[in-house]
Amino acid sequence: MTDNEREKEREGERQETAKLYYNRFSKVYDLLSPKAYYHKARFQAVKELRLTRGKTVLIVPVGTGQSIAYFQDYLENCGTVVGIDISRGMLDKAQKKIVQNKWNNVRLLNRDVARFDHSTVGEVLEINDFQGFDAVLCELGLSIFPEWQNVIDNLVSMLSQAGRIVIMDWYIEQPSLRGSLLKWIGKGEVNRPLWQYLETKVNDFRIDSSFNRGGVFVASGTRAG
Repeated sequence: MTDNEREKEREGERQETAKLYYNRFSKVYDLLSPKAYYHKARFQAVKELRLTRGKTVLIVPVGTGQSIAYFQDYLENCGTVVGIDISRGMLDKAQKKIVQNKWNNVRLLNRDVARFDHSTVGEVLEINDFQGFDAVLCELGLSIFPEWQNVIDNLVSMLSQAGRIVIMDWYIEQPSLRGSLLKWIGKGEVNRPLWQYLETKVNDFRIDSSFNRGGVFVASGTRAG
């Protein structure tokens, strides 16, 4: 077995472990991480997407669907919202919110975003000549995804010309008790240079790191070219 094959095997094992963990975590996610806890950051994140009626939006990972209501404030149940998550448990929770609120413009996909790129979106969504999403929100996922740089590249590539991307996530540079607790609960890394990497990939870059006592940032930009 080559080194590349071993790494792919390890990546597959890590992903299966993540699926199992988040399937279990989905049962208590809305209790341990209530919508109100991230309200200010989410409100700003969706505002930075500059949405209007009829737009197409991608959210990764969609989790239990806490952000969908924020989109509808702008889309008014029009356009298309695509939510991707590797956890079936999380998607089941999100689907219940969709049914309860009668959101007819939302589609959920059980996919690995690292393997979901522009070339497959049109086929999956049955959209001819797919030109890209108008907006992409990556929320509380890049601190978890093993291939986080590839994921950012992928998400930027799935934007339409002048499409907007926003990352909302944790960033705690120095070791701390809070960082250790978040790592234990979320099984991620809170000191990854996520927004610094995004800044090199987009135009009109902006960042606000004032949320949740300075631990959560909202970074945004527009696809270059």
